[in-house]
Amino acid sequence: MKPTRDALEALIAGLSGRLVVTADWQAVIALANHTLLTPVLFATLAHTGQLDRLPEDVGQYLQFIYRCNRERNLRLRRQLNEAVAALNQGGVVPVLLKGAVPLFLSSSGRVPDRIMSDLDLAVETAKEGAARACLAKLGYAEVTVAGGMARPQDVGLLELRPYREIDRESPRLARRHGLRAKIPAPQSRALHWIMHDLIKEADYWRGRTDFRHLYDLARLAEQHKLDWAVLRTSLPDQSARNAFDTQLLALSHFFGVRAPAQYVRRPLVRFQHWRRVFPLYHPVLGVPLRLVGNSLWGMWRLLHGDGLGQRSPLDFGRRATSILLDGDLGSKV
Repeated sequence: MKPTRDALEALIAGLSGRLVVTADWQAVIALANHTLLTPVLFATLAHTGQLDRLPEDVGQYLQFIYRCNRERNLRLRRQLNEAVAALNQGGVVPVLLKGAVPLFLSSSGRVPDRIMSDLDLAVETAKEGAARACLAKLGYAEVTVAGGMARPQDVGLLELRPYREIDRESPRLARRHGLRAKIPAPQSRALHWIMHDLIKEADYWRGRTDFRHLYDLARLAEQHKLDWAVLRTSLPDQSARNAFDTQLLALSHFFGVRAPAQYVRRPLVRFQHWRRVFPLYHPVLGVPLRLVGNSLWGMWRLLHGDGLGQRSPLDFGRRATSILLDGDLGSKV
């Protein structure tokens, strides 16, 4: 999706509790839907007492999406609790990742406002087989295409993976209603989001932004006062640190998160931030920037033999075209 500058700025303002009365709400809602931020937008405007200033049809639509998502998240929490209970009975205490953390920790009458597409759990490598057997007894089956486990009656996939530490802080044990799960420290969760988006999914190289995760990071930083300097020392190399600093600058630019000046003022970081922001504000002029970034990323993947070169010519052509033209954007912009 190619958002307009006004729509993006109105959405960011709304997520910060400020209402842009003159906004083009059709464009703002389209962007909120694309970035999976519509329920959060409604919840924030409700919390700051701004709903009465919205056009009536806009307020009704936002509330409808909010209520639908709340019902979905309630079902996801029941699904998560059932899975954790089965794993506990099999002697496995899972580590919860990303959206599964606030879902598990939320009180019985409340659920998070964020849209979640799946439930992410991790277990020790030695216990992965036992964990999958526990879930199979609940009726879960592997979904090869989507890369997770699923049942027909559920609203989301369950992704189970081996646990890998990404920093020095070990997850802490949390108990809820007789269930046991491990929760990564806030700094570990922040580092996971940054590394997942900018390195694993190559947003740093391709100039893309996942605003839902960026907003999650901003809230995490606000709630827990993250120590960015300590997090930065956990990174493996200078390339990862450059990506990390670029995400810090995006957090500061869009959500006002305080970031150490010595990291975000470096020329390379400012250039990479500009390369991500310019196509958002100037979609047509930004096409060459995206095309160059996508081309370099596709060439890197091909040279490093990650599977692209082994595809059939037709499949390779489709995948290459998808990479070049941002066909795999998903909810990113």
